[in-house]
Amino acid sequence: MALKFDREPYEAMSIDMTPMVDAIFAIILFLLVCSSFIDSLEQDLTINLPTQGKEVKSKAPPARPVIVNVRFQGGSKPPVYHIENEVMSVPRMVTSLSRAKVKNPDQEVVIRGDRNVKWEHVAAVMSACAQAGITKVSATVEVKD
Repeated sequence: MALKFDREPYEAMSIDMTPMVDAIFAIILFLLVCSSFIDSLEQDLTINLPTQGKEVKSKAPPARPVIVNVRFQGGSKPPVYHIENEVMSVPRMVTSLSRAKVKNPDQEVVIRGDRNVKWEHVAAVMSACAQAGITKVSATVEVKD
């Protein structure tokens, strides 16, 4: 039994590259339109700067607050405490907050408690802050218009 082909073998294997080239050009055009080109304003490096008699002292920027997330798990399961995407128990949270207090004496803590979490679990975070010696504690809420 002989097989008969309508086309030559090399024609049957050809791939039309036109749609792929069009797609590549569309991607390049999209990237060019969406990019921003910034000219450097500090191109002249031959500037002689004046001298100052005293060193100017500047304050360091304030430290980033520690954010404690209290997540509701549903049902009768206890909530989960997260600090910097790490699950913690309350005693371990006290240790972590104490380390943060040692690094920065003015450390702030922001508590983000789920609306379904009981108040006692948010109060546990406040107690952990008090045990660590952190006095700047705040809580976040969602503001509706």
